[in-house]
Amino acid sequence: MYKRILIATDGSDKSKKAAEEGMELAKALGAQVIALNVINEVVIASAVRQLGSDRKEVEDKLKVAGGKAVDDIKAMGAKMGVNVDAIVRIGAPANTVIDVSGAEKADLIVMGSHGESGATKLLIGSVVQKVLYWATIPVLVVR
Repeated sequence: MYKRILIATDGSDKSKKAAEEGMELAKALGAQVIALNVINEVVIASAVRQLGSDRKEVEDKLKVAGGKAVDDIKAMGAKMGVNVDAIVRIGAPANTVIDVSGAEKADLIVMGSHGESGATKLLIGSVVQKVLYWATIPVLVVR
């Protein structure tokens, strides 16, 4: 059925729940997992512009957090006997999830149902909503 499952994570509790579901599915199917964390380029630009932060410093801090998020999934995979490749990218989250799923030949995307809220959602929209709209492969959204 599914042989390559992309699990998108930001390290939040909802992402961890989605990762657990994706990993259970991968184990049951004998599938490979690609754990992906996307560092939102808008967040980097905002920190640089509003806080006067150094761009490289902001990127490095966010890469460390992203690395922890995907490493948590790798650790889960090690315990469950599921092979996990970890990827951290900078970009627009929905676009990057779609791009990486294609590049990695994923046949399922797993994501948590959370996302932006309030004014941020009105301005840039929900990452999950965009992935659901653009994806050409099945998407499992975990609540």
